[in-house]
Amino acid sequence: MSAADGMLGPVGTALRWRQLILQLARREVEGRYRGSLLGLVWAVAQPLLYLGVFTFVFGIVFEARWGVATGPRAPFGLMLFAGLIAYWLFSETVARAPGLVLSHASLVKRVLFPVEVLPMAAVLAGFFHTALALAVWLAGHLVFVGMPPWTALLAPVALAPVALMALAVAYVVAGVGVYARDIGQIVTVGLTVLMFLSPIFYPLDAVPEAYRGLFFLNPLTAAVEEVRGVLLDGELPGLPTLVGLLAGAVAVRVAFALFRRLRRGFADVL
Repeated sequence: MSAADGMLGPVGTALRWRQLILQLARREVEGRYRGSLLGLVWAVAQPLLYLGVFTFVFGIVFEARWGVATGPRAPFGLMLFAGLIAYWLFSETVARAPGLVLSHASLVKRVLFPVEVLPMAAVLAGFFHTALALAVWLAGHLVFVGMPPWTALLAPVALAPVALMALAVAYVVAGVGVYARDIGQIVTVGLTVLMFLSPIFYPLDAVPEAYRGLFFLNPLTAAVEEVRGVLLDGELPGLPTLVGLLAGAVAVRVAFALFRRLRRGFADVL
């Protein structure tokens, strides 16, 4: 790690090692589907399978319904999928974090290898799957509703705070995971709880007013609402996105510094 990396932190690291980050992200995506019969088709099939199950359970069995601000009522599946896209970007990265350093132990032991790029590569791989999910959502909207609002092009902007938040959490979890191997179990349970405590399967208005404020302690709440706004309601990213970007940038900087302190003992533990 050079002095420039140390001064610029995650920004300097990302710029200096951008080619390595791209290679690691590509290897992560290819390695996940290597040897499977359908290959990258699973990257689309898995979210569609989850969408079908969740739509049946929450949209038919529980009869959850809500409309959009403009235009015809969107099918429940599109409302659900829009919220899941934000959650999947976060969970894709964080779920991989506990084993990031452990799975690259041979590289980590090399003095010159920049371990700090591993969570960045995980986020980039997560964005690849998010792009596929957005393409599936767009196809569904074209078939069942028609042309989506032009603000759908701004979905990456609304998702940027989620990526920063995922990167910050990944740095903490990846660093701690080297010393406490059971953190993976905690992360698995935590992600499931987070999914059901986010307004994905139900509108935020359905939450009793006495508890609604508590939902905004969950940073995914604002992100889900913002993503639905740009995809379905034709709304521009608003103040929650700006606040999320600023808070996410600060969180990444702090988590990055913590990870660098933790990495000093990686070689001894591994």
